[in-house]
Amino acid sequence: MSEYRPKRRILVVDGDLPYARQVVELLSRAGYDTSATHSAEGAMAAVPISRPDLALVDVRLPGDSGLTLSASLRSQFALPVIILSGLDDAQAARQATQIGAKSYLLKSQNLHYYLPTIHAALTCSHELRELRERDEHLSKALNQKRAISTATGVMMERLKLSHSQAFERLRALARARRRQMSDVAEQLLDSVECLNGTIGTESRVSPDTVEL
Repeated sequence: MSEYRPKRRILVVDGDLPYARQVVELLSRAGYDTSATHSAEGAMAAVPISRPDLALVDVRLPGDSGLTLSASLRSQFALPVIILSGLDDAQAARQATQIGAKSYLLKSQNLHYYLPTIHAALTCSHELRELRERDEHLSKALNQKRAISTATGVMMERLKLSHSQAFERLRALARARRRQMSDVAEQLLDSVECLNGTIGTESRVSPDTVEL
């Protein structure tokens, strides 16, 4: 059985309604889940709802620059952007690069010209997202392991337990509360820190004051 993969979502932001419709039709036929809006305000409202994987933004939008919008989409939503332009404007192309746009494409009646660049941008963005998620997962796992290790040490000191006894006490407490060990460990450390701060930095918290 083949693995199900949801369609990549693309948002087209272009004040030229007929052209935007053509782009939407092309990308839809190419297998993308595509929608369009025609202003910066519409784009900023649509992104949190539709959660696109990529935006195609016309450099000349009514009421706001496409470059300004693209910068906002990247900073607020980490959304990859491709700039579309009807003019071969070197300065606009440099600005697009400076704000981190994936590409700067000249508008063409041969819309199939867009597809390789769009595909490459989506592939690159997907790989970068996977790397970020992997890094975040690793960082979270390391923090959880550190919290468990530190909480075990606290219990060893305050309850005069061996490492294995303290670890088992912590694990039993997590089971009794039906929570992850790392959550219980972090709660214990927060409690100890709070009590030490309340009693005084030179005082020690009695084992009886910490709910174990």
